Amino acid sequence: MQCSINSWLVWSEIMEWWNIQWVCPSSLAEVALWWFGNKFRNLEKHIREVCFFATLWSIWLTRNGCIFNGATTRASEVVDLIKTRVAMWMKAKFDIKIYTVEDFKGYLDGIRKVKL
Repeated sequence: MQCSINSWLVWSEIMEWWNIQWVCPSSLAEVALWWFGNKFRNLEKHIREVCFFATLWSIWLTRNGCIFNGATTRASEVVDLIKTRVAMWMKAKFDIKIYTVEDFKGYLDGIRKVKL
């Protein structure tokens, strides 16, 4: 069975979560240059960094599960997992108690403007 996870679709849904309109670059290096080339302040900078690596990690794990274990996963499930990872990693790193994981997933626009 061939792995059916579409990384472009995953990245597109992550961009939508960030309210970003984009054209998919031709390589991961170009995605990284663009992603880290923007200057952000406050919590947004940290969330953005974590989001990039959570996306890469989640796509990699999903593809491994598909290839080596025959698992099947939809892009929307991977995106939900990415959002959960971002929220959990941010809450752990900055000891953020006022926002739940669901707050992070659903209200990113407001949370990313918080000053640390």
